[in-house]
Amino acid sequence: MAPSEAPTSEMTDLTVNPIAPKGTAKRDALRANEIAVQSMWEKENVFESDAADDGKEKFIVTFPFPYSNGHLHIGHAFSLTKSVFRAQFERHMGKNVLFPFAFHCTGMPIQA
Repeated sequence: MAPSEAPTSEMTDLTVNPIAPKGTAKRDALRANEIAVQSMWEKENVFESDAADDGKEKFIVTFPFPYSNGHLHIGHAFSLTKSVFRAQFERHMGKNVLFPFAFHCTGMPIQA
């Protein structure tokens, strides 16, 4: 969605129940909302990027992923969030952004 476009009707119709239900109802409501939003993202191709020469400036973000032989710490999350923020910022500025998802040699999913 370009910065100047209005939100879709699906996005404006999303609601959150202000009264917290008991038991697993809250979890179920959150999961239903997650499924609805993810299906909307899939339908709108939000996270797909086309490298065709459409006149848009291109931008790529890479992330120095952590190795699986160490412990994760807050620095990993700090570094990743900077990359994610920059990718989203550039996408909202109208650029064609690529933030590739890859797998480490160990088979673990990483963003690289």
